[in-house]
Amino acid sequence: TFITVPLIVVLSGLVCYFVVFNRDSGLPWWFAFIYVPMMAITLCALFCVSCRDPGLLERVADEEAGQNGWFWNEQVRSFRPPGAMYCRECKALIQDYDHLCPWTGTGIGKGNMLAFKVFVVMVNLLCYTSIALVAYMLLRGI
Repeated sequence: TFITVPLIVVLSGLVCYFVVFNRDSGLPWWFAFIYVPMMAITLCALFCVSCRDPGLLERVADEEAGQNGWFWNEQVRSFRPPGAMYCRECKALIQDYDHLCPWTGTGIGKGNMLAFKVFVVMVNLLCYTSIALVAYMLLRGI
């Protein structure tokens, strides 16, 4: 998050300062009520992904778990349920593990997948909107 947050804040802040809040840009005043909340929702979704439990599982060493269809994982010396995987970077078992996201700094699993999807959609919308606004300003010659 020490890279992702500054990227979002600085670049979107520059677009806000030079395009959205610039009186010479020709944009309607109400456009700020679209762009600024978009930036805030993106940051909120990023913090929800980064700070939420991705679905960490406790260690289970009972032999009963092995008889109930759970699999032995040697890295953590524990049984794991189907769908759970070991993340080498997090050094933990995560339920419905998808991947480790370097932009959010955490593993993506069952607990934070919805917030991750919202973050991906919002950061794309913010990026494309910012590119369109900068292109608009460059084509206008301002």
